[in-house]
This record gives sequence, structure tokens and C-alpha cells, in this order.
Amino acid sequence: PSNALQWRMITDAHGLGCDVYDLRGIADTLDPANHLFGLVQFKVGTGGFAQEYAGEWDHILRPVWAKGFRAYQSRKG
Repeated sequence: PSNALQWRMITDAHGLGCDVYDLRGIADTLDPANHLFGLVQFKVGTGGFAQEYAGEWDHILRPVWAKGFRAYQSRKG
């Protein structure tokens, strides 16, 4: 999502009393040449900090849709 959309979600979450908003992963480098450097800048600029979690996983609610999505993704290359 765009930075404006992320910022709106952050402010909405804050307004609802949330004190944590997980923006997911960051690059493992602070090299400005890295294609994810702008994302790191945005996250730090909004008061973010690096936090290591156990990981992430998918909980599939509709297996047929998930299978179709995976097939679509594999065709995109």
C-alpha cells in the first residue's frame, strides 16, 4: 500500500487505542542502494523500530481460493 494509506491505517488504529502496528519486515541492511531502503526510512520516520518476532504464517480459510491464487501467481512468473 501507499505511504498515505499506511499512515491512515496507523492513525485509525491509534484512534481505536492500539499501541502496536506491525508494518512487517525490513531489509537486513541500511544501504541506500537497497531497493527497500525507502521503506525502512518510512517506518523509522513514523516512530518505528526493529523488533524480531518468531515469524509469520498463513492460515488458509478457503483452500479452493488459495489454490486458485497460487496457480495465478505461478503463471505471472
